[in-house]
Formats: sequence, structure tokens, C-alpha cells
Amino acid sequence: MTEFVRENRISDGPRGPRRICFRRAAPEQSGRPSSPIVCGPGLHRSLAGPVSRCPSARRLAILRMRSLVAIVLGLLAPLLAYAAEKPLPPLHDGIVVAGPADFHSDGELRIEGHVTLRNLTLHLHGPIRVAAGATFDLEKVDLIVSDPPGAPNGTSGLRCEGAAHVILRNSKMAPAGSAHPMWLLRGQLEVENFQTKNSEFHLDHVQAKLDRLRIFELEISRASQVTAHDLDLVFLSTHSGDDDRLQFADIPADKPFSATLKLGSGASAELHNTSAQLFLVYMHGHSQLALNRMGRVQLAIFPDCKGALTLPHGMVGTAAQPAIFPAPGASNCPFHISMSEVNLDTWDVYAGGEADLTFTHSVVDELTANGNAKITVRDSELYADWLALAGDAQLRVEKSTVGALRLVAERPDLATTQVRLGGRSQAFFSQVRFDCGIFAADQARVEIDHAETPPAYIQRSGSAVVRTSATPAAK
Repeated sequence: MTEFVRENRISDGPRGPRRICFRRAAPEQSGRPSSPIVCGPGLHRSLAGPVSRCPSARRLAILRMRSLVAIVLGLLAPLLAYAAEKPLPPLHDGIVVAGPADFHSDGELRIEGHVTLRNLTLHLHGPIRVAAGATFDLEKVDLIVSDPPGAPNGTSGLRCEGAAHVILRNSKMAPAGSAHPMWLLRGQLEVENFQTKNSEFHLDHVQAKLDRLRIFELEISRASQVTAHDLDLVFLSTHSGDDDRLQFADIPADKPFSATLKLGSGASAELHNTSAQLFLVYMHGHSQLALNRMGRVQLAIFPDCKGALTLPHGMVGTAAQPAIFPAPGASNCPFHISMSEVNLDTWDVYAGGEADLTFTHSVVDELTANGNAKITVRDSELYADWLALAGDAQLRVEKSTVGALRLVAERPDLATTQVRLGGRSQAFFSQVRFDCGIFAADQARVEIDHAETPPAYIQRSGSAVVRTSATPAAK
């Protein structure tokens, strides 16, 4: 039987009761270390020498206080950092705001006249609006962009209200949290070393000179003229006009290339030492597109038509027998795409109007529907990089996978993955494997029947309703 020897006993004192400590009696054999000391309930320390004093109640209180202080400081750190930032001063024509300093801007930041920011960090918590005729000049500026929780991509982006002049030199832009900055540019753009993360430039009637630009998506459309060197892109994209005849060939994936391209809607680009992981074409109206020997392609369609479609993926078409989409007789969609030796990755579908389409055995990156569009998806993969319903749109998904959280780490093109519903839209999911969450707002309705894997989360606002049946609880 183990014998315990009382080491000391201290009665209640001014700071409360003190602990009574015991140790096991020392063994009879000499030269062996003593057994562990037991210091009250839950405390156990192993000692190699003679009896040692146990922590007093005061010392334990100090240790607890230190832990509490560390937790409080961790919670206060963001607030302290925000307090250390200066409010960006009111901007006016001719102003130069120079650092080094940290500034923050809350709400809309309006640029009129000639505004220069230099050698500073700017925390943006709202959009930038650049007036027609303005010049916005950034040099050695770090932009850190934040969006409100659950906000759509581009909420805290930049928009030119007319032709303006934007100059970016030796600067950076990165999102905080889930933000995805989108800049809608018009006029003139000069870039000399601008490094970004999860951001997009969309060029509309822009004359651009770009040097050392790293960005998620660079879209060149609508009569934009671009000369560029050393671009590092995830997406190089273009929008067709309503009746374009476009041809692209020999654009590699994720390898430097140089080419002069005639792009969609009257745009053009002279590219030198440019690398893009995917080449993306947005197809509008009655446009026709021919693709040959392409490294990795994503195609986007804007259907207001009816039919049953299979969106091809993988290596598609040969020189002897190009693949044609849509297949003859499958729909009344007016666009026409021919593909020969094309590595077709995924599709984007932006349905509207009175569209009534069924997709089977397809891989879809982004899917949106508004107006009175009705979309059915079966036996397919919806990455839900941006899956959004609005208006009175209806979506039915059966025996498919929705979401791609599992792929985000290995695919930088998957910026977000979520199902979003607003307006009076409706979605019905049957025997679906979810790999993302659901956010429903306004008067939207969602029904989930016999999900093989439940959504990662379900969030509601307004009068939205989400019903599940025979489905494990959402995480």
C-alpha cells in the first residue's frame, strides 16, 4: 500500500485557502528518485530530488491571470491595429498623400482631379469610384482590401465612371479575408510592377501599357488596346461582341508565350513573355469561335435559349474532326464553337431571360441564373466557384456534386465556392454531394432532399427558407 506523508498544511489566509500538498513516502532503497508529488486535484509533477514546494494559490492565480491577459490581447490586436491606422485625409485635385504611414478608408473612396498616393499602406473597407477625366496615381502603395462578410466578389473594387487615367508603380494589392477585388477600368492604364492576389482587371475601351503585372484575371475587351510584358496570370480572358468571328490557336497553359492577338469585341493585345494558366472566352449573341491547339481553356456562355446540352471537357476535337458545340439539333442557342485539339477545362453558364436548359455529364465552374431562367443539372459537377440565383430563376440539381472546397488548395482559379440565392429564386437539390455552403436571402427557397453529403453550412437572411429531408445536419 502506498503511504502518503503530509508535507505541509496551510489554513485559510487573506487570499483564500492554500493547498495541502502530499508526497508519496520515499522508498527504502537509496539512490532512487522520489515518486511524483501530487499537488491537490489535477496537479501532478515529477521530481527527481527531495520534496519540493507546490505552487501556492497566489502563483496559480498569477498564471491564470497571464493566460487571461494573453487571450484579451489576442482579441484586441485587430482593434489596436485599426487604431494605429490613420484615416485617409479628404482627397481633392492636386493632393499628394505620402508616407511612410498606414491609412484606412471606410465607405466609398471618390477620386476626382489628380490624386497621388505614395509610399504608404491603405486598408480599404469600401469601393473606389474614379470620376471621368480623373488621374489616380499610386506609387509604392500596399492596398489591403476588405469586404463585409458574405459580400459578393468585387464589392470593394474600383470602377471608372468614364475615361480616366490609372497609374500603378511598384505597388501591391491583397485581399483580407474572403474579399476578391475587381477593377472595372476605362481610359488609360499604366502598370509598372503591380503584384496582386485574388484580384481582377476588366478593361473596357482602355489603352494600356502593362509591365510586370501579376493578377488573377486580366480581361481585355470592348476596343481595348494592350501592349504588355511579363504578365503572370491565372486567367487571360476576353468578351466577344454579339456577332464576332474569333479564332485562337497555339496558346499554351502556364508557359511563357508571346503573341499578337485579335480579341473579342474589337480588342487587341501585343503580349510578350506572358504566362496564363487558362484562356477564357465569354461568348455573346450569335458569335462564332474557332479554337485550335489550345493548352487549357474555359468557355463562358450567356444563354437565353432552350435545349438539352452536354458541356464537353477534357481533350476535345481533332484536326480531322473538330468538336462542334452546341451539337446540331440539341438546342436553339445561337452561338457556335468549333474545337480542335483543345484541352477544355470547365464552363461558365450565365443564364437569363426565358432560358430553359438541361445540362448532363458536364463540369461547370460558375453558374448564375436570373430573370425567369430554368436550369436543370444532372450527373454533373458544379464547382460553384460562383453559383448564384436571382429574380425568379429556378435551379434543379440531381445526382451531382456541388462545390469544390476540396480543390481550392490545388486550383488557384477557384476563388470562391458557395451557393447564393436572392430575390424569389428557388433551388432544389436531390441526391447531391455538397462540398460548399449555402447562403439564402430575400424570399429565396431551397429544398435539399436525401443529400449524400450535407452543405458545409447553411445561412439565411430576410424571409429565405431552407428545408431539408432525410439529410444529415449541416456542419
